[in-house]
Amino acid sequence: MIEDALRYQTQGDDWAKRVALGGVVLFFGFLLVPLFTFQGYMLEVMRRVLRGETDTPPAWDELDLVDITVDGVRHTVVVIGYGLLLTLALAIPGLLVIGGGLGGSEGLLLVGFLVAALLYFIGVLAMAVILPVATGNFVRADSIAAGFDRDVLSSVGTSRTMLMAVVMAFAVNILVSVGATVLGFTIIGYLAVPFLAFVGQSAIMYIWGRGFADAYEEAYGEPPLTPTTSTGGTHGSGPSTAGITSGVNDPGSDSYADDSGRSDDADDSGFGTSAWDDTGDSDSGRRR
Repeated sequence: MIEDALRYQTQGDDWAKRVALGGVVLFFGFLLVPLFTFQGYMLEVMRRVLRGETDTPPAWDELDLVDITVDGVRHTVVVIGYGLLLTLALAIPGLLVIGGGLGGSEGLLLVGFLVAALLYFIGVLAMAVILPVATGNFVRADSIAAGFDRDVLSSVGTSRTMLMAVVMAFAVNILVSVGATVLGFTIIGYLAVPFLAFVGQSAIMYIWGRGFADAYEEAYGEPPLTPTTSTGGTHGSGPSTAGITSGVNDPGSDSYADDSGRSDDADDSGFGTSAWDDTGDSDSGRRR
């Protein structure tokens, strides 16, 4: 799975051009707007993975740059929202504990700082699980509000499949960070870091997308998005409105396709196996 994710951007004859453009966009991220464009591209990667379209990454020249930039801004609103919630949830009890310690002995103050650090660590772990699910649901429904859907967060975020995806994505992040650190020792290597980061972030979004897609299907009985033959744009396929089944729990008032194209690659426990099996060609059993 991790190998598939890291090789994702090297597919196709024009992969060098695609990676080069991605690295250039990220290189100018200090101008802020390109950073939103970069994030919008990553959301398009996740969108295609949610459809099961993992053979060809998005080509820059087939995307509307304004559209994906706006997408990046909208997703940033979701990220900032969770950041504020985390800050409020951790700052208040942390300040109370530290404040209590200031009025007592040095031992109590030390305990207060340790408790605050523990709360921060717990918050970071929570965000590591919440953000991939919130991002997946944001992409699925194309809605900022969907990024805060508690039903999806609880059902998908607690899934073993999604948790495995979070761990794998974290492993990719470590690999890319180590690679970037090594490259940073030379000027030429430092200039190559944005291109490595583009490949690495694409791999993370790939893993998040596959984890969310499988966990969502386990929870709701159908894929988050239906495949499309459309090659352009960033919103070519939303939740399908065809073949609605009344027995499915709909988390966000979106409509979905029936199960006629659903993959049968789950074991008796309901845990999707093909997306997480590294033996052989792991994409061969993936739904298209």
